[in-house]
Amino acid sequence: MHFVEIEGRRYAQFERLRHVPGLLHAFSTRPMNVAPRDGAGAAERAAQRGMMVSDWGLDTGRLCYCEQVHETRLAFVDNSQPGGPLPGCDGAVTTRAGRPLMTFSADCPLVLIADPGRRVLGLMHASWRCTVALLARRVVELMVERCGCRAADLLAGIGPGAGPCCYEVQHDVYDAAADLPERERCFTRRDGRLYFDLWEANRRLLVWLGLQPQNVELAAECTMCRNDLFYSYRREGAGCGHFGLLAAWTDVGREGRALRRENLSLDEVG
Repeated sequence: MHFVEIEGRRYAQFERLRHVPGLLHAFSTRPMNVAPRDGAGAAERAAQRGMMVSDWGLDTGRLCYCEQVHETRLAFVDNSQPGGPLPGCDGAVTTRAGRPLMTFSADCPLVLIADPGRRVLGLMHASWRCTVALLARRVVELMVERCGCRAADLLAGIGPGAGPCCYEVQHDVYDAAADLPERERCFTRRDGRLYFDLWEANRRLLVWLGLQPQNVELAAECTMCRNDLFYSYRREGAGCGHFGLLAAWTDVGREGRALRRENLSLDEVG
């Protein structure tokens, strides 16, 4: 991944997708906690979300963000949608420039899908439940059927998440994944334990849906191994923070408002 610093806050981007004209995206990293939960600390987390949106030159009042419930409900966000939460949604699609979308995680990969020609953008939360329920198919179908996209034109990025090195599951997850393309290639067994490769499952699903293999980018950063960079529920337990994926279409060439920006290597961030 590519790392960048804005006003002392560190963000991560997909190495290739960051070069797509007009497509702005970034993952927050620790110590920023942008979780959408209510309760103690909610105001501080909302301020962190607003800071992230502002860092990238976007309007905080237009931000729409998902509330992860591990289901397949999607929101289609247009200019009539007020800013704020998208209740019960694990994904969202928009065609509107300057309309930031955000989704959150503490181990599940977050997926970005974009059509640069038609300027359509989709985000989704790829938990194991969303993955085996084929949420990626619903996002792509919405982009194709409602927005006129062609799957072969879409670009995608699969973000940091618990990797195949660490993401142990029980056999009920394997059974629930019966509809995944080439299911066997998405699971490995080591020392009597079962591991689910959420990155590969979503990559194969997107290719099965018609995306070109070379157009699906993997961050390949395990949150359980690198919880110095990203929050990890599996590593830290309940109550840990959440990192977020922010994305929007902007005017071509527009960048964030950083007064000081540094490109950082993965070695430099620890």
